[in-house]
Amino acid sequence: MRLWTGSDWAPVPGPRPRTLLALLLIGTGRYVSIEHMVAELWPADPPTTAATLIRGYILQLRRALGDLTGETILTRASGYELRCPTDMTDVARFDTLTAQGRAALAKGAAEEAYLLLTQALALWRGEPYSDALLTTTVTAEVSRLDERRLTAAEARIEAGLLQGRGPELIHELQGLTGEHPLREGLWAQLIRALHAADRRADALDAYRRARQSLVEELGLEPGPDLRELHQAILEGRSLADRAGPAPSGPEDAGRGGVHSGRPAEESPAASMPRPLEPPLELPRDIPAFTGRQQDLSSLQRLMTDPGGSGAVVITGGGGMGKSALAVHLAHRLRDHFPGGQLYVDLQGSREDLKPLHPAEALGRMLRSLGVAPMDVPPDTAEAAARFRSLTTGRGILVVLDNAVDTSQVEPLLPGERSGVLVTGRRPLTTLGCAVHHLGPLSEQESVAMLAALAGQDRVTAEPEAALRITHYCESLPLALRIAAARLTSRPHWPLWWLADKLESEHHRLGELAVGDMSLRSAFTVSFRDLESEPSGQDLPPLLRLLAISGHHDITAHLTAALAGIDIDQAERLLEKLLDTRLLDSPEPGRYRMSDLMRLVVTIGTEVHDGRCATSGVAEPSLHGIESGYQIA
Repeated sequence: MRLWTGSDWAPVPGPRPRTLLALLLIGTGRYVSIEHMVAELWPADPPTTAATLIRGYILQLRRALGDLTGETILTRASGYELRCPTDMTDVARFDTLTAQGRAALAKGAAEEAYLLLTQALALWRGEPYSDALLTTTVTAEVSRLDERRLTAAEARIEAGLLQGRGPELIHELQGLTGEHPLREGLWAQLIRALHAADRRADALDAYRRARQSLVEELGLEPGPDLRELHQAILEGRSLADRAGPAPSGPEDAGRGGVHSGRPAEESPAASMPRPLEPPLELPRDIPAFTGRQQDLSSLQRLMTDPGGSGAVVITGGGGMGKSALAVHLAHRLRDHFPGGQLYVDLQGSREDLKPLHPAEALGRMLRSLGVAPMDVPPDTAEAAARFRSLTTGRGILVVLDNAVDTSQVEPLLPGERSGVLVTGRRPLTTLGCAVHHLGPLSEQESVAMLAALAGQDRVTAEPEAALRITHYCESLPLALRIAAARLTSRPHWPLWWLADKLESEHHRLGELAVGDMSLRSAFTVSFRDLESEPSGQDLPPLLRLLAISGHHDITAHLTAALAGIDIDQAERLLEKLLDTRLLDSPEPGRYRMSDLMRLVVTIGTEVHDGRCATSGVAEPSLHGIESGYQIA
């Protein structure tokens, strides 16, 4: 972050003053309370002098701004407000130029649009707010700005394609599709650019890669617009009449469309959803789905009975089979929701992908409901309202898989008389949906699942070895699926071979991995989520302490002794580990860590094992603690 002094650029001193300035900029023209500032800067344990420190940082900012009279940063009751002309920040100028560029593109003025959007993108110098603290508000704003930059880039590329600049845009598009492989609009632009350069084979290969990404990551085929583009190339037809619309905002991130290229005002019905068949977007059902009959009965009642909520969050730890259960249930509910089924993977359980922004998810669903890409509202709240309007009374089932938190899901909830199934590791209890907690399979269900996947004859021949395998897999569906895959790849090997391998704690995690499936990966996503928690720096070293202590029954008293912290803080940290599903709690005040989780923490990954800078959670010698402390 830098300030223009009138003659030169000057840095903003200190990470916390920079973060305060970021909060004020994000809320330009609005009151920002000291309470909110304190919560952002010190989310866990704010110092008693926090309000005094805030006032000191504001004074530093005023000096840096030359605002000693307080006319730019105004003092309000218990807070501050930034008064800044709309053209005085890069973000405001970027938004203005982008809006002008999109308006020009909508009028068919491609050259003007290209110049305006190029000017807008030239304002970017690295990542926004990179030298500020990544607080909750700042992180959300960075995500929003990144999405707007990408949308502007798509619109600029569209203007370039309309000008005949396709060949010179190929390199840029190849980079963008590599970074964002699930954005069909970018793939469509790359295909058109390659075709314009007479690279027909490369254009077809681009379609193949686009389809591969969508099928492998989402279980979905490309949308009709991308398929039409592919078919036109195969048939040798011209693509001149298949120009894509200018993306209107961050919601235009998923299925990019193609249309006639006419200005919007030439089509009176442009803002009306196209009449479509009901969307049927569910991934394929799992043929060998086994067990969970009680869960299915309970969930089906919640979704279909007159007194049911019609909106359910399925929550549980990594590898518990939440997604498989939700998809299987959604297929069973198809007759109850004749308006169709929408499915979005919110990417909260992937190590290699960022969680999906609500705006992008809304854009995908609105386009699936027939809204033209150019008519998707650019504002998330407006798009959410449009989505509720289109789903009210239509009997549509929405499946939101792998959710991160409430803020990601809340804008995506459909209107009345449409249903929603959400899966996530956190219970999301503030959404207003029913919450269904998913645990491991029963012993009988585990053996049945192993038999269904690895072969009934093999399990029948070695029942004791089958039970040992399910025991070492702790009846987790993902672990059992991986074990069955290992056995399937060795059809003539006995079950006792794998059971013996799994018996060794040093080998167990290595054996529970095959192809792109790994129990370690499923668990380590939860470690990533720890960093987004208040006290996030304290949680990894505490988790490691609990793991290496070897205790199966964990209390706040034990945790306080292990970590050298007070009992209240220990209880708060344990509850956060419980919320992220890294611990279980069979009863109030008692917590447990599964053997597989303990192995992942102590063997399978490097969890922060130094001293925590925030509160001093460390890893002292366990010998003295063990000898002098008894579990309460």
